[in-house]
Amino acid sequence: MKKSIALIGMFCAALVVSGLAPAQAAYPEKPITIIVAYGAGGGTDVGARLAVPFLEKYMPAGTKFVVVNKPGAGGEVGGTAIATAEPDGYTIGFFNLPNMMMKPHERKTHYTVDSYQPIANMVFDIATLATLATLPNSKYKTLADVVAEAKKRPGEITVSSAGTGSNTHLDVIAFENAAGIDLNHVAFDGGAQSRNALLGGHTELFATALGDSARFHEAGEIRVLGVMSAERSDLLPEVPTYKEQGFDIRGGSARGLVGPKGMPMDAVKMIAEAVEKANKDPEMIQKAKDIGLPLSFAGTEEYTKMMHDYNSEIAKIWANTPWK
Repeated sequence: MKKSIALIGMFCAALVVSGLAPAQAAYPEKPITIIVAYGAGGGTDVGARLAVPFLEKYMPAGTKFVVVNKPGAGGEVGGTAIATAEPDGYTIGFFNLPNMMMKPHERKTHYTVDSYQPIANMVFDIATLATLATLPNSKYKTLADVVAEAKKRPGEITVSSAGTGSNTHLDVIAFENAAGIDLNHVAFDGGAQSRNALLGGHTELFATALGDSARFHEAGEIRVLGVMSAERSDLLPEVPTYKEQGFDIRGGSARGLVGPKGMPMDAVKMIAEAVEKANKDPEMIQKAKDIGLPLSFAGTEEYTKMMHDYNSEIAKIWANTPWK
C-alpha cells in the first residue's frame, strides 16, 4: 500500500515537472469592463460601443466586453476609476486625449499620465473649424476670411466649443496663437450644445471634431473651413488642411484603450492585437465611416508616446495660456 502511494506521489510530481499539471484558466475568464468617462451617446461612448463586437470577434472565443459610463468632472470621475481599478486586465478604459489629461494640469487629481498602461489607440477625430453654410453667419469661406475679420474686430468673433479646457477649446487657442488673432470663446457643456449655438445663429464659428461636423457639412447646414490634420480627410476630401491655408498646426481627439498601471502585459498584447485587427475589419471601417468616425490605429509603444506627447503639450499650453 505504501509503495502504491509513493508511486502516485511520484507520478503527480512528474506531471508538474513535465508541465502536464492542471493549468490556471486562460485570460480572459470573465467579462472585461470598458469604462467610458463621459455620458451615453457622446463621441467617446459611441466609439467604444461601435468597437465592442469587433474586439470580441478578434479576442479568444467567448470574450465579452461591457461598456460602463462613469461621467463627471470633465472626465475626471472615469479617469480616476480606470487608474485605481485592480490591475488584473478586467477593467480598462476608452480614453479620450487630450481631454482626460487636462484635469491633472488644472488641479490635483487621483491620476497622472503615469497612472495608466496604454494599450492601443483606435480613433483620431480631427479638429475642425466650421461656420453656417447659410445666412445669417455664412460670410466665412476660408480660414483667411476668419483671420481678416478677426483683425478688424479683435475679440468680437464668437466661437463655440465643448467647454473651457476641452480639446476644442485648445484647438481655438492654437489657431489664435498661429494666426495672431483674438477670438471670443464661448464655452458650452458638450459638443451638441456648442453645435446648436452655431445652428441657431448665436455664434459665428464652431470648434469641433470631424466626427461631429462631417455629416452636417455634407447636409449643407454648416461649412467646415479647415481640418487640423497632416493631410486632408477621406471623410471630407474637399476641405483643405490648416497647413494648406498657412497655419501648420495639428489638433483633434485621440481615443484608445488604456488600463491601470501594472496591468499584465500578456493581456495588453492580446487586446492591442484585437484592436489592430478590428481597425482593419471592412465592416467596422464602413460602420465608422457611416457615423463620421475616423479610425486610426496606434500600437502600444506608439500610443504610449502619443499620451506622453499630449501631456507635455498640454503642460506648455497651460503654462503659457491657462484656460481657466
